[in-house]
Amino acid sequence: MRQFKYLLVVSIPLIVFILLYSHKDTVLITGEESYYVGSKSCKSCHQDNHKQWNNSSHPKIYKKYVDEKQIVADFENKPDFVTFEKKDIERIVGGKWEQVFARKIDGEYYPFPAKWMVLTQEWIPYKTKNWQNTPLRQKCDGCHSVGLDAQTGDFTEFGVGCESCHGPGSLHVQNKSMLKNIECTVCHGSISSSLKEELEKNDDIILSNKSAVCGQCHSRGNQIAHEREKFNFPLEYLPGQDLNKNFIPTTLQTDPKMKNWWGNGISKNRHQEYADFAKSKHARSLKNLRIKRSDKCGEPKDSCLKCHSADYIMANKDNKPTLQTAQQDITCVVCHDPHNIGDKEFKAQDKCKECHDNKKSTPNRVNDKHYPCPTNKVTCADCHMPRVVKTGGKYSLRSHAFKIIPPEATLKYDIPNSCQNAGCHSDKSVEWAIEEFEKFYKKNPQTLSEIIKNKNED
Repeated sequence: MRQFKYLLVVSIPLIVFILLYSHKDTVLITGEESYYVGSKSCKSCHQDNHKQWNNSSHPKIYKKYVDEKQIVADFENKPDFVTFEKKDIERIVGGKWEQVFARKIDGEYYPFPAKWMVLTQEWIPYKTKNWQNTPLRQKCDGCHSVGLDAQTGDFTEFGVGCESCHGPGSLHVQNKSMLKNIECTVCHGSISSSLKEELEKNDDIILSNKSAVCGQCHSRGNQIAHEREKFNFPLEYLPGQDLNKNFIPTTLQTDPKMKNWWGNGISKNRHQEYADFAKSKHARSLKNLRIKRSDKCGEPKDSCLKCHSADYIMANKDNKPTLQTAQQDITCVVCHDPHNIGDKEFKAQDKCKECHDNKKSTPNRVNDKHYPCPTNKVTCADCHMPRVVKTGGKYSLRSHAFKIIPPEATLKYDIPNSCQNAGCHSDKSVEWAIEEFEKFYKKNPQTLSEIIKNKNED
């Protein structure tokens, strides 16, 4: 026992000496290439953000099949064309709007030829003739997983994780752990204040307010790579970079069958929010402010940035940019908290009022009245972000073009209009909506009879 105590007394200083010596040259790690480590690595330091993210929709959009609780589809009453069973499933894509099931064949994961539509509660055939042209590695995994290796199909994490928006996090985790880990405190008590200051910076992780961070997945298009394989998402994209450097987005001009676009240039298919937003006035808010587009506005000043600049809105109150130094227009994160993209309806009305109230944004309508409908019946989004995008079997997603779709556009392009979307005035005819719209806004377009005549001629 006495020998044990002696060894203990001798060994403790020796261990401390070894720790001191082995870490005496500790420096900030920046020269290495960072790699993906998974969202669990972020939890210890970012508990609140991690908890919000974990309860959101993003981590749930892609799963390895583990148990029946993950399935929302009705396998008890499936039609004859649903030829697979739960036991055949290996991976699950989605679950909020639609649910697709996949299995592995010859080294690639492919979808089964039927999918479940959540909103309409029905099975529909899916990729029945060309399922072999839809490997998840090329068509889905880039946006539904973290750290995809496009050649092997391996990835770090199922679902949209922290590193989807912040880039590979290994260096960030490694550097920050020097300030947190107990075994490092001996060294960090003696390191220079300049090194400690460097360790507390965020230069080793990407922090970007750009809309392109969301656009990497909320876009349709393709990129050719790896022996001419076509991928439906940008490859090796890092948040903050130029999204369209190698990725070619689909446009109205490249979609002759009009599968993804309405005739007026607004998206009709999901995963295209970025394309619509990029053409909106929100995406030009800072540019428009600087050139003072309206005579009714005074000279631009720094205080205008609270409604015109994302980096001003997101910055700490003691570190706000000026009119000269601000860089970002309004971007997605001004309205959407990226850590809390949940299943509940987004309350756009409250967000819109932050900038678009009667003092900041004067309506220019008949009798200075901005809207014809009762405020307790509709929201800003019902008119300016109508449900014109189809997913889950219904027009369930809102447009991000921030444009009112007049009723006459329904006759011309078959697009749902602002007055009759989401069940509003669905009991009335389009002709009634056109008349009421023109009556309220005192417009002088083609008469109703001319519109119908042109529609029939088309």
